[in-house]
Amino acid sequence: MYDCDAENKKLINRISRIQGQVNSVKEKLITDMEKESHQDPYEIIRQLSGIKGSLNGMINSYIEHFAKGHVVKDIRESKDEGNAIAQMDALVEIMKSYSK
Repeated sequence: MYDCDAENKKLINRISRIQGQVNSVKEKLITDMEKESHQDPYEIIRQLSGIKGSLNGMINSYIEHFAKGHVVKDIRESKDEGNAIAQMDALVEIMKSYSK
């Protein structure tokens, strides 16, 4: 059986790490402004690219979490096929919006 709480904890830990990455970039930019010194711009670009990758990974994890933890459960508990199809349509819409 799928453990929603365990997955939520993993997602919370993941977003905390991403928040740390974002704060690190913010601090470097603030330091650049205050000291009028410029750090290696490529390093900041690398960090931003890493943040982007981390966010994409988290989105994938959340979509999987949503599908396994909610959509599958709702479909199993559904008595009518229309509701099950509506749940799948909702998941497909989320996936479409993410892929844009």
